[in-house]
Amino acid sequence: MTRRLFLFPAPFIMVLLLAACLQNPAPTPTPAPTPITTPFAGIREDPQRLTLIQTDLPDGFRRIDNTTLHAGHNAVLFMNPDAVKGEAGQEVLGVVDEITVYEFDADARDAFEEDLRTTETDIAKDVAASNDVDGENILVDRYDPDLVGADLLRAFKVRYQIGDQTVYEYRYQFMVSNAIANVIVTTRAQEDGGESEEARTQADAIAQAQLDKLNDYRAVPQ
Repeated sequence: MTRRLFLFPAPFIMVLLLAACLQNPAPTPTPAPTPITTPFAGIREDPQRLTLIQTDLPDGFRRIDNTTLHAGHNAVLFMNPDAVKGEAGQEVLGVVDEITVYEFDADARDAFEEDLRTTETDIAKDVAASNDVDGENILVDRYDPDLVGADLLRAFKVRYQIGDQTVYEYRYQFMVSNAIANVIVTTRAQEDGGESEEARTQADAIAQAQLDKLNDYRAVPQ
């Protein structure tokens, strides 16, 4: 049986980022992770060891939320306060990183293939559900990032507006052995509303960092 993968809605990310910037919260303690054992060589670690940490991200990021929905799942949310405040040269606003570890590779593949039913239209409707987003100006396209090390990979690029701010969001989903990662990187557009090449490059690098971490924990069959 497959489990539907959980993702923080994109507008919810922006609300949390802005709220966190005003509240200046203290860092959340990280619970001590416990290893997950499986009867085959794959990824056996607890997802809390697999999600990105602050040092995996560019300077300026701070973790503001951590969620576990069930055994084998963990999701973290990071923000860049300087970027949210609109400081020049700081375009990457926030990162959501979610890991789900399944018992077997086949279970992860089934879950990944089930999520392939999610279309560009579905994502646009999800973004439009937020009252903070201009529902008339949402563009969703397939995206082909130059990432290496995934068994399965797909990605989307989403463009929308919150007030007078244009946002580009990069959504990555990839499978490594029996684990699936969902990474969302939210970036601010250039002053003319265009996509920032530097921000897109940073988004790809963040996704690649998560991909590398999963491969680092991938056990070699004996």
